[in-house]
Amino acid sequence: MLSTYQETAEKVRQEKDCKRYIYILLLRYPDAFSKVFRFFTRCKFNHASIGISGTDGAFYSYVTKGFRRELPKKHPTFKRREVPCKLLRVEISDETYSVTRAALGDHEKQSYKFKYNFFGVVLCLLRVVFPIRNHYFCSQFVSEVLEQMKAVPLEKHSSLYLPDDFTEIRGLDLCFSGYLSQLVSQPNDMAFVAG
Repeated sequence: MLSTYQETAEKVRQEKDCKRYIYILLLRYPDAFSKVFRFFTRCKFNHASIGISGTDGAFYSYVTKGFRRELPKKHPTFKRREVPCKLLRVEISDETYSVTRAALGDHEKQSYKFKYNFFGVVLCLLRVVFPIRNHYFCSQFVSEVLEQMKAVPLEKHSSLYLPDDFTEIRGLDLCFSGYLSQLVSQPNDMAFVAG
């Protein structure tokens, strides 16, 4: 659920440019699980999350402990280590924005129902489509939201997307490339310059 502060910040931003976006944040965390993931996938990034309020707001995703609401501004580093990132976005209609916001809020309220999909990651690497009800891994969740909102055309099943795959999707524009601490230190409307 978006806080009053986030809603106000989003409203101010919307009044400035009258556009709405879905944001995809790709990260390369330096933790042990992520290093193993990166070794097997050869992906540059090992985590993906989705948001609608830019870097001032929350992003939503799955980690090994389950559903997670992430606040990049509060956690711009990982154990004091820099986190490489890319921020992508796609412009959406007011209606799609409202539906996406409601869907993310509903998912957060019912997060106790959902689990991390370890088996799904393995199947994704094997290129086997086998979604498991109420189980997600990060990039599967992000691609499923994009698919449900018809924000961008997806060329494969949502359970086959890895974080790096989002950089290849037509319609997703690169806003920023660098470190998460650099991204969140800029004013929200100034952050969207590819580095």
